[in-house]
Amino acid sequence: MLRKVASRGILPVALAIVLVGLALSRAAVALTGPVEVTIASLSPGTAWYVYGAAIGDLLRSALPANSKIEVLPQSGGIGNAKLIAQKKANFALSFSLTNRWAFNGRHAYDQKLDMLRGVAGGMDTYYLAALVRADAGIKSLEDIKANPGKVSLGTLPVGSAGEYGARNLLESIGVSYDDIRKAGGGVAHTNYPTMTTGIKDGRINTIIAVVTPAHPSITEIALQNDVRFLPVTGDAAAKMGEEFNYTAQTMPAGMFRGVAKDTPTVGFPTVFITHKDVDPELVYLVTKTIGENKGALVAAHKGLSKFDPASAWKPELVGLPLHPGAEKYYREKGWMK
Repeated sequence: MLRKVASRGILPVALAIVLVGLALSRAAVALTGPVEVTIASLSPGTAWYVYGAAIGDLLRSALPANSKIEVLPQSGGIGNAKLIAQKKANFALSFSLTNRWAFNGRHAYDQKLDMLRGVAGGMDTYYLAALVRADAGIKSLEDIKANPGKVSLGTLPVGSAGEYGARNLLESIGVSYDDIRKAGGGVAHTNYPTMTTGIKDGRINTIIAVVTPAHPSITEIALQNDVRFLPVTGDAAAKMGEEFNYTAQTMPAGMFRGVAKDTPTVGFPTVFITHKDVDPELVYLVTKTIGENKGALVAAHKGLSKFDPASAWKPELVGLPLHPGAEKYYREKGWMK
């Protein structure tokens, strides 16, 4: 039984299952009996929850009879790796960026989580977005550094992947939260509804977050307010890559209102991960399900539209060693030599 499944966007996946069930049934034969699959995602309404629910729904026809599938509405980009390490979930959505941090025990992780393994990388792209009200008097990251007192910053709660993005970006330009506060500015670690209201009434004039295309809250903010998106280039982008493992990305023109032209920034992809102790046959089947059902996944959420299964094994898109079960699938397909 699949519990806590988002209702929006899942019907197309259910229809697709009818078409793919026979193709996947052979792989299930290698498993000797029912299995339990627990997928750590994020709260209902987020892209990750829909991703997890869509994968779980596809697995319902691929796994042996009486298998159990649960999609956990937790814990996001930082916490999901910890759930895998603690064996509170056997699969999870994560980021290539945080995978590297976790595997090496850096930044958000105080110990090495070297039991983590990759299943499928490059599922989408998250962009680091630094947006400001047009009337804030902030036209570049250099303006934030020169005049931190002008900044009324909103981020997601401390410890979230979005908040780490804000913290990392500020550090890359030589500014801290304390610098902003001491100069007379403000910093609020909060949620999107509060940031949406804050931008509208002027209590917040800057938001730094990691976002996907069509992100609902950023879309709403950009439609309701005159905002601009600051480019992340030069030394700031270099430090984000060298110190924190971000990669260069470009927000395409029109991605949101206020992105008038292609805007350079940094980002990272979503990755499906597991624990090294998970049965290789189960990981093989999960990898095969993801790799051979892109159409059904995109029907569930268009954020997956650029996912390329043939490249999903690549180290730069995964940030972890591959699980042997996943490697078996990629080599079988001839994608990984």
